[in-house]
Amino acid sequence: MASEVEYTACDCLFVSKNGKPATDPNDEFLSYVRNTSKSIYCFSVSKHERDKEFEPVVFFDYEAGQWRSGRYIGNVEYHIGRKRYSLTIEPRFGENILLEMFGEIFNLILSGGKSSLKSNRSSLYIKMLVSFIWSQKLAEANRHGLPRNRTTINTQGYSVKGKLMIKPSIFSYGRNRTIISQRHEMTYDEKVIAIVSSAYNVLKKNYAFEQLSLSPNIKNMISDIEMIGHNIKSLRITEKDYQSITYQPIYQSFKDLVDFSWQIINSSMGMEAQNQGSNVSGYLIDMAEVWECYIRRVVQKQLREFGWKLIDSTFTVYETLFYQRKIIPDIVLEKDGTFCVFDAKYKKMMYRGIDVDRADFFQIHTYISYMQHLGTVKFAGLLYPVEKDFGLLNTSTSLYNLRDTCKFIADGPVISNDNIGKEHFFEVIKKGIM
Repeated sequence: MASEVEYTACDCLFVSKNGKPATDPNDEFLSYVRNTSKSIYCFSVSKHERDKEFEPVVFFDYEAGQWRSGRYIGNVEYHIGRKRYSLTIEPRFGENILLEMFGEIFNLILSGGKSSLKSNRSSLYIKMLVSFIWSQKLAEANRHGLPRNRTTINTQGYSVKGKLMIKPSIFSYGRNRTIISQRHEMTYDEKVIAIVSSAYNVLKKNYAFEQLSLSPNIKNMISDIEMIGHNIKSLRITEKDYQSITYQPIYQSFKDLVDFSWQIINSSMGMEAQNQGSNVSGYLIDMAEVWECYIRRVVQKQLREFGWKLIDSTFTVYETLFYQRKIIPDIVLEKDGTFCVFDAKYKKMMYRGIDVDRADFFQIHTYISYMQHLGTVKFAGLLYPVEKDFGLLNTSTSLYNLRDTCKFIADGPVISNDNIGKEHFFEVIKKGIM
């Protein structure tokens, strides 16, 4: 009979082993997870390119004398012979908060979907969340039906189908009394269909997709994908094929679906390796990225009514020199040559000096300095998930508390009791741009 060792945690908090604190710094499984973190697939929920350094899934906190999880949620498994190790990391603010964040990010109302995503097994819940994201991307993509391409078809026969090709027909008719004709047809984009169909098969097999409550529209679209995908199931799509896909403007909405489907296909490779019995595998969601996407969305929505627009936030400094670098603030908004610059930080905030990381502090001030050469920076700062409202003043009316027109903030929405309290935060943001 196979034995099982279960590890559990919430992101950024301590790890338990079979219900007890994991205190052994030489724990074989946790050490292996820490050292092989990069081999565990991490889903991306952002459309923005980010070169963020991958942090270990777990690490040993020598000061506390206990293993601690990093910023990821998800599930990791490792099989050695008949022994199975598993690590499940849940969102520390709870499932409802996570669903609210995803609802904001994907512009969805999840009130009807919360119950369908609930599960007694946390690992299954997170898998179902991946399935849910995919199903919503599928629904968003289905505006003009499945993507098609204009294809040229040449036919050799005894009748004309389309346009007669005179010169080729002369040679063909002389040989076997047949003629050559050409016609144009709109055919399904096989690369796109193959990727989406393969992702759906992975979701059914490994991600509890069939436990979701789906709308008739999504069900009909899946039926079409299955039918067409069955006819091209022998088609093998490579990374080069995936990168070569181009989208006509009418089908541009499929890009997000295809990109996420490609992630799902790649994640299944790790699961297959696990089934073969030798490597650590699993699936992760980066909560720092989720927080960044969420906070970008809510700040953008609040400032839009005042004329502020979210702009591309990738800038190259010292261009043409060997030490050129890209600087990428998380959020940059612009209005008439005036800017707001923010960085989202998924870290504990209790309004203590130690809560503001030294590197983060200098990083945001570097962004401000650069943007001040492009125009006037009106408001800037670091935005955190706040666990308790202490009623403190967290906004400086000037940069460095010196004579400057830029206001600086270290604050964020208050998250407590399954609720994200944004009202006070929004008031602070609005006052900052006045």
